Amino acid sequence: MRGRASLAAGLFAAVVACTGINSQTYSYATLDDARRAGAVEQGWLPDGLPPGAYEIRVAHVPDGPERWGLFNFPPGEGEALQRMLAPEEVDLDGQVVDVPARIAWWPVALRRTLDGEQLTFTGLKGYRTSDGALMVAVNWNQGRAYYWHAP
Repeated sequence: MRGRASLAAGLFAAVVACTGINSQTYSYATLDDARRAGAVEQGWLPDGLPPGAYEIRVAHVPDGPERWGLFNFPPGEGEALQRMLAPEEVDLDGQVVDVPARIAWWPVALRRTLDGEQLTFTGLKGYRTSDGALMVAVNWNQGRAYYWHAP
């Protein structure tokens, strides 16, 4: 009996560890490159990013809603980003971001259960996209944003 319980626990751990194993990642130098590659059309990258967005990375799980990404934007284009966001800031403390471990470029501070105090210290502020589909953490001073599927 004990052996079966251990086997079941091991199988469960393996399944959990493999979550997102089929995720796919892409990098684009500019928003124009991402558009030409179909990243916006496929829904991997939200529509409405600042036109000068650059150093874009996206990841998604095929046939699922899960997606994550980051991008930089020029200092003068923050207003364009604000237009795609709901106006109210969202408290990120306690939010859970379940990003696959294989997405190495995703920051440690934005993995698992988020620590709002730590994120505030790093300058990140939380928002939802105006359609509510994504959470977005923005560092307005650095011109960098991270987004993920909002369950």
